[in-house]
Amino acid sequence: MALLTRAQLIQRLGGDPSAAQLLDPNQTGTVDNDMLDSAIADAEGDVSAAYGARFLAISSMETPPAKIVRIMGQLATYYAWGRGPRNLTMPETVRQLYGAAKADLERIEASESGPGGSPSSRFPTASSSVRIWAPSPSTSPDISAMPWALSE
Repeated sequence: MALLTRAQLIQRLGGDPSAAQLLDPNQTGTVDNDMLDSAIADAEGDVSAAYGARFLAISSMETPPAKIVRIMGQLATYYAWGRGPRNLTMPETVRQLYGAAKADLERIEASESGPGGSPSSRFPTASSSVRIWAPSPSTSPDISAMPWALSE
């Protein structure tokens, strides 16, 4: 299954009329699928580069992680705007979401984990036992003997 479909990107662009206005260089009234596919491919390339060898696992999932779909949608929206007519100004929100998506990818690239996976891969301490120690009343210090501990 595709990580981001044409329909999902069209929806992010504001529906068919908005997407056609942005991605219709021949003014046919319909979206140019090559431009749409190109924006999706660029977004997928960014995600693939961040995930490295782990990308194969997420790209073959029947239902991709929602975080990856969101990141790809943000990136593909930005790339679609970059392919659109030069007389349209890219909304600041699109720029901000692109920056947030790139920051997410940098964090993913720097980590050994990603969305999904097992708790032990995301949180290494989850697979090991944790011992909690608290002093017993007989070993707790008597703070009344330390006047500086009681002062403000």
